Amino acid sequence: MINFGVIGTGQFASYFIAALRRGGYDGNVLLSPRNADVASTLAHNHACVVAASADEVLAGADVVLLSVRPEHAEVALANLHWERRHTVLSAMAGIRLDDLRTLLPGVGGIHLIMPGSYIEIAPGPIPLYPPAPGLMPLLSCAGDVVALPNEAAFNAAMVSLCASTWIYDLAHALAAELERHGLEPDAARALTLGNIAGPASFALGVPETSLLDISAGIATERTFTKTGLDHLKARHFDTPWREAIARLAEMLKLPADDSGATVSICGRCDGM
Repeated sequence: MINFGVIGTGQFASYFIAALRRGGYDGNVLLSPRNADVASTLAHNHACVVAASADEVLAGADVVLLSVRPEHAEVALANLHWERRHTVLSAMAGIRLDDLRTLLPGVGGIHLIMPGSYIEIAPGPIPLYPPAPGLMPLLSCAGDVVALPNEAAFNAAMVSLCASTWIYDLAHALAAELERHGLEPDAARALTLGNIAGPASFALGVPETSLLDISAGIATERTFTKTGLDHLKARHFDTPWREAIARLAEMLKLPADDSGATVSICGRCDGM
């Protein structure tokens, strides 16, 4: 059984540990003591142990999650006693693999990881680079590992994670419009979210079928579905989404914004 440690006990660590426990991981989890309130809650809710120091985490762990905010990484990781037996999972967006190798001398393996916050409730994709077959027994407890071939692909996966959050705003707009046309708020929310989750689950179950083919098979001539879809396509509904993705993809090529501060991916995620 893998002994799991965490340095940077914040929101990311909270939902990742919750996902591991939900998926059946029952090994030891050692937490760094910084952010004592979160560490105490995790210890109580998910059978974790709060270590006396980050070095004590390293002494007891084989795999170590780093979820320190990127701008604090250099200070937080300085002078720690890494060994070849340690494998690191970095959730610190914007810190490249080459930079991590400099920050973590002596570590046996370093991997980039960035699942969505929703995995504490439901399994989801876990982008991982480089691939690591030895980590599958651990990571598969939290979700479905998507092993990526290079760091550029990993950065694109982080853009996909951002887009998953945009869905909440889209769902809110759709539900609000349904309310305007007669649905009660609870029903509008349930129908909207269910009709997003359902098609996604269906498409995941038929990976050999293109998404456009699935749509075309449903939105056939003289259906209400096609009438609405034709209107959206005529208005080039995908254009702002493509533009937003392109903007973030460009940002992820840079380690910092113009002010020199590391750019985060999302507010709930310590390294994102």
